[in-house]
Amino acid sequence: MEKITLKKQDITKLIQVIKEQDETSETSDVIEVTPDELYKLFPAIDYNLNALSKLRKYRDKKIVVNGKLSLRDSKIKSLGPIIRINGDLDIVDSGIASLEGITVTGRISDWGSEMSKIRERRRVAGELAMGQSRREDNEWSLENADEEGLCAIAVFQYLQEEEPNEVQTDEDIDNLRQLKERRGNIYYDQEQGNDSEELQDELDSIDAEIEEIEEKIDVYALIPGRYGYYGKMRTYEIYQGGLEGNTYAVSTESRAEDAALEYAKESIDENGIGGFNQNFWIDHLDEESILDYFRDFYEDDVRNNTDVYFDEDDFELTSEQEERKEQLENYIEEMEQLKSDTEDEQRELDDSDSEEYENLEFNIQEIESNIETAQDELDKIEPDTEPTQEMIDRKVDDLLDDVRYDYAAKLNEFGMDAEEYLDKDALAQAWVDSDGIGIMNGYDGTYETTYVNDETYVVMRTN
Repeated sequence: MEKITLKKQDITKLIQVIKEQDETSETSDVIEVTPDELYKLFPAIDYNLNALSKLRKYRDKKIVVNGKLSLRDSKIKSLGPIIRINGDLDIVDSGIASLEGITVTGRISDWGSEMSKIRERRRVAGELAMGQSRREDNEWSLENADEEGLCAIAVFQYLQEEEPNEVQTDEDIDNLRQLKERRGNIYYDQEQGNDSEELQDELDSIDAEIEEIEEKIDVYALIPGRYGYYGKMRTYEIYQGGLEGNTYAVSTESRAEDAALEYAKESIDENGIGGFNQNFWIDHLDEESILDYFRDFYEDDVRNNTDVYFDEDDFELTSEQEERKEQLENYIEEMEQLKSDTEDEQRELDDSDSEEYENLEFNIQEIESNIETAQDELDKIEPDTEPTQEMIDRKVDDLLDDVRYDYAAKLNEFGMDAEEYLDKDALAQAWVDSDGIGIMNGYDGTYETTYVNDETYVVMRTN
């Protein structure tokens, strides 16, 4: 046989030809539709998309849907010939069990659909298998348990008190062990040829007792939840027995208190203070923030409206003015004394026409002039009508004392929303302190405590 050699460019051309042929073939087998076109057909095909092949337009065609396809709450169980949806797909609460072979470019919403139920059943089966593995390895005995196991033990102790008919007691566990041991012995006897009716009756009775006990849950029936409870508490779900569907939250007491505080903060952020009595929340205003606001307001207002906040009696001399005033007063007093002494000296002279008398008269006039000059300066010393920073600070402090007397009233006086100045963290803590950990339990608001290895645990049912 002759050997055929292909060059690289020949191989490339060949691949391109094959690709074009495939695309042509595929295009001829595919039809594109809008969601509205499909919706109009649903009643005619009784919501069975596989029946589209009976319609001439769609016979032997694969369907591509361009746009968001909503099959929510529909009776449709299969997407039939649809191979692609260029958009979102909503199959919430529908009977669709699989999307195998279908490409969805957008978001898929499938809560409550048969597909999500199948997925959940598989998940639960896996969780139960893991629980059985823990049971076989005795992982959650007090001796072996890690934090997850200790929390599970706390929930189980809670259930022993709250649901005694639904959980295995220590006596049940002992009986179960003895019954299984006896059953094993009977099997051995039967294998050895002892097929008496009495032995079979006993075996039937043992099987019934075992079944009755195993219908109750043990600690390994508690399945760790996929999500925590307010980031602090573990959750456990039950998928069997009379408590099937129940969920429980558990943690040490300190972590439960942290979780309750986290809940309180989130609740206040989301819902505000509408659920609180005003007398309760009003005590938890952010007083420093309020004072900061009014301090800024009053400093500006006092500085710009001094005539409103000060009168003449409020203004004082500066320390320099006080010092100069004292100097002048002392000087005038000295001059007055000097004048008096000079006048006395003048009066003692017998000759008023003498040169000495005239010199004393000149001195007296000069002293009087000095006194007048000093008095004029003294009379002009007055307080500056521009308030000092110290005066403004004192006035602002006086005004802030009025704010401190009743923060809420002052906010109301200024038309301000007190909630904007709420100390949410303080209010959250006060709420927990007042109403307890149960505030975060939306199921019934209750919780119980139990003790595991001398540690206090908080347990509550959450659904």
